[in-house]
Amino acid sequence: MKSRYLPVCACLLAFGPALAAENRCPRQPVTFSIEGLAGSDEESFKSAFQAARAKVCAWLGPDFAGPLTVNVEDSRGPSMALLPAWRGQHGTMLFRSDTTRMGRSAIVHELVHVYAPNANRFLAEGLAVHAHEHLGGAAAHPNFGTDIHRAAKEFAGQADIPAFDRIAVPARLELGGLREQETYIVAGSFVRFLIEAHGLDRFRRLYAMTPLVPRAKNAGDPARWREIYGRSLEALAAEWKAKIGD
Repeated sequence: MKSRYLPVCACLLAFGPALAAENRCPRQPVTFSIEGLAGSDEESFKSAFQAARAKVCAWLGPDFAGPLTVNVEDSRGPSMALLPAWRGQHGTMLFRSDTTRMGRSAIVHELVHVYAPNANRFLAEGLAVHAHEHLGGAAAHPNFGTDIHRAAKEFAGQADIPAFDRIAVPARLELGGLREQETYIVAGSFVRFLIEAHGLDRFRRLYAMTPLVPRAKNAGDPARWREIYGRSLEALAAEWKAKIGD
């Protein structure tokens, strides 16, 4: 059976700097299960979710047309959608009521994991963080509204980009003394750099080389960087550090 995750590159064909005004999302059932919110808080979250979904579909292209299950739990922890997709529950999303009530849910971030999942954890989180900033998402984890390049300056010296690139979903994105939040910031900044400095076409080609397949681990062949960019990942990382250090 052909994997429903293989056409990730198709959704990337559309995204770019401009946002389409129309809602390009597919007609798909969206089921909300909400704890810890009531009245205006619940309605505000649902409205914010649908607005974010329209933005993500306009930017990425509506590749995934399966049902969406949106859970808001009255519990602690991060929001998530990538790990459920890896476990075979593509379209299932989890948010936390306290974060949602404060208006800090990373809705755009998690929707990117639904519409453009990836097996390389560094690239998957990097694209989601960049998209959340680029599309005007709420001030949310990991940078809470701070420009992602400016936020990444503090951690660039410790960032081992080639090591991060070897991390496959579902492993945590933390390594070399950087906490997960800090590594997410680095990932978002690096992906933004790749797209701005070297073009969208190259990035989408790279991204398509590590499609997410449930229960499979595939961070990708390090040689793919030279194949796509004509230089090593180490060289690209040095360019990124020089860029954000300006």
